[in-house]
Amino acid sequence: MVAAQAAAGMIIIRRYLAAAILGTTALVLGVLLVLGGFVEFIGQLDDVGTGGFGILQALAFALMQLPDLAFTVLPMAVLLGSLLGLGSLAGGSEIIALRAAGASPVALARAVLATGAGLALLTLVIGLYVAPPLERYARQYRTFAMQGPSGLASAESAWVRDGDVIMNLSQLGDPTRFGGVYLFRLAPPGRLASVARADSATFGAGQEWTLNNFAESRFEDGAVAVRRERRFAEVTGLNPDLLSLTVVRAEALDGFALWRYIRYLRSNELDSRHFEVELWSRIASSVAVVPMCVLALAFCFGALRRAGTGARMVIGVVTGLGYFLASRGLADGGELYRFDPLLVGWLPTLLLATITAVALLRAR
Repeated sequence: MVAAQAAAGMIIIRRYLAAAILGTTALVLGVLLVLGGFVEFIGQLDDVGTGGFGILQALAFALMQLPDLAFTVLPMAVLLGSLLGLGSLAGGSEIIALRAAGASPVALARAVLATGAGLALLTLVIGLYVAPPLERYARQYRTFAMQGPSGLASAESAWVRDGDVIMNLSQLGDPTRFGGVYLFRLAPPGRLASVARADSATFGAGQEWTLNNFAESRFEDGAVAVRRERRFAEVTGLNPDLLSLTVVRAEALDGFALWRYIRYLRSNELDSRHFEVELWSRIASSVAVVPMCVLALAFCFGALRRAGTGARMVIGVVTGLGYFLASRGLADGGELYRFDPLLVGWLPTLLLATITAVALLRAR
């Protein structure tokens, strides 16, 4: 009976703390998104009037950037929101009343952790599956508005590899058509066997590419053999979906596409470090939301219990900026010095979790 009453009491406490955290977090996130969206909109005004890119198009572009901005600022928004929400309870001695009723710091941390886990899951979904496709579409939308359909055909060329075949090509308006195709074939041990060029290529059934106006020079026995064909069929393991991943930034790939491209790079012994860092950083940044909530609770047990809103805001901003700068600095430095991507992605979050655990254990 007593255990059932204690469990029911913790459910009430969990809901009460969650309401305090979610309300202020939503308010902080809304303010940050409005400010960030306004800055993004202002940044597009220089291009207004180029082609069909007007005020409405600039506004639409800024709105489509909001999910990416939300993913970036959510850890800081959660920390600030938790500090404000839980700090308000601490200022009204409600945290002390909960502890006097028998709720230990660890029990309160578990209650807050449940809210943090829900916010972390929301952050993960936004970071992996909502923000990247919208960010990619926003850039295509902006290019289309400024340059018309031809702007999509002037995409940067991509280099891809399938075993001993290396290809360079540019995507045209149709996602299954490519132009300016170059093929380089390698022979053991890494010797260049042939060089070929085609004006365009189309992808058909059976992983078959049709190369138009194909010309090839083969290097064999100290001589060069030249072959020309109007149409030439080439079967490779590459497909347009995979090729389309090579002409965008890692930040514009969703979680599934990012993992698939990492596997492709590994299978062809290519450097996948940048994309692995991006994937692990997104996951780790989402998980960091959980210790952010608990850290705010630990602050409310100490000297900040009677501090004003301004002091809590300063602590939250400094902590959030410190985490953000550490994450970005380690990601950039990790690529430069070739650190392990798993370590680069997770180290800031692990350090934050350690600081949170120490702060909670020292809470009185």
